[in-house]
Amino acid sequence: PGSARMSSKSSSIGRPPADWDAPLGVSRNTWSNVVKNKGRMDYCVDQFTYLSNRIKCISLLTGGPFLA
Repeated sequence: PGSARMSSKSSSIGRPPADWDAPLGVSRNTWSNVVKNKGRMDYCVDQFTYLSNRIKCISLLTGGPFLA
């Protein structure tokens, strides 16, 4: 599963939807991180069958903790 490439949509991430409520204590400016993390998780789920490999993939692609 190394041939697929993760698409980079960071330049096309717009503003959050009007009805999106940021989690308590989080700025609306974190929207781009939410979108990027979702894309990274989708990529790992598509590429790896086993849960342990998916978790490793997500951990490697994500620099910090996920927002609760």
